[in-house]
Amino acid sequence: MKLLTRILKRFSRIFRIIISINWIRCWKLYHSKSEIILWIPRPALLYFGTDTFIWDMATIGALVAENKQFRIVTGKKIGRYHGHKIFFSINSGYNIYGFDDYTNILLHITRQLEIQGNEVFPRQCETIFWENKTYMHQRFYMARVHEPRTRIFDSMKHLLNAKLKFPYLIKAEHSCASEGVYKIADFCDLARLMADENFMRMNRHIIAQELINMRRDLRVILVNGEIVLHYWRINKEKEWKPTSTSHGSEVDFDFFPEQWRQHIIDTFYSLELTTGAFDITWQDDDLSTEPIYLEVSPFYQPNPKMEVRKKAYAFYKQHFSLFNSWDSKYVDVVFRIKQKQVRAYLSPALL
Repeated sequence: MKLLTRILKRFSRIFRIIISINWIRCWKLYHSKSEIILWIPRPALLYFGTDTFIWDMATIGALVAENKQFRIVTGKKIGRYHGHKIFFSINSGYNIYGFDDYTNILLHITRQLEIQGNEVFPRQCETIFWENKTYMHQRFYMARVHEPRTRIFDSMKHLLNAKLKFPYLIKAEHSCASEGVYKIADFCDLARLMADENFMRMNRHIIAQELINMRRDLRVILVNGEIVLHYWRINKEKEWKPTSTSHGSEVDFDFFPEQWRQHIIDTFYSLELTTGAFDITWQDDDLSTEPIYLEVSPFYQPNPKMEVRKKAYAFYKQHFSLFNSWDSKYVDVVFRIKQKQVRAYLSPALL
């Protein structure tokens, strides 16, 4: 049954992609000498079932909608190009050598492409934010972003010597969603984490962060300073836990704290990003206090607004529905956001 569900969900995504692109215009705009390139490094069979495939198809749809000539380049030898505009989708698949820090290879690629006179989208200065929490918190500090008290240690020994007051969080350097977030309530929790050989091997820095008293956070997705999607993720339990929808959080797409709209936009601009998803909360869930910015990422999975029918939001992400399809709505929201991204990247102000 699970296999059938996966097949149906993927089919619904592909069908939605097919009807979302003007293929006649696409054929007319495709040009083998175009300066605009969509780079797909590894178009293997499994690629067609990934989020990367959806975002790449959304890039094609956006270029077609913007009436831009383009071409697709596949394979590893992107380094042969100079003076082009190169679109690609951020993902861990670029780490073909299997390094622990899977983000660094992508940073190297974008830097080298820019050195060769290419304009890369996302840019190198944006790519470096992706699942690189050490850099992200350093930039938050430099830009004076209001975040939880955060300290970065070179080793677990240095963290122990700091004698931090429990409870607090430890965050893996390279992770996403709720993965790699550990609540440290006492020395037993800390000892268990220290005994995790995989964690100790993969984290060159130890990120310790104040535990905010919160039961909800606000995901805000921006493109070029415009808020294009927002939703609350609400933990209904009495105890703190990550608010990712995979943990059963409720989702509210309607309410937005308008008094903080400009604050959020200004904070976004301070980080020099073209697009990004903020996770924002408030101490004690008190919206009269200043927003606390937990994280930002230049690549994200947007949750589409659903007609929730007495089930957890995660149910719709995990199950197939013919008439209330999460997957079809997901494709729609990705295509909508990507068109705004492409328009922003190709605008003269950015270039």
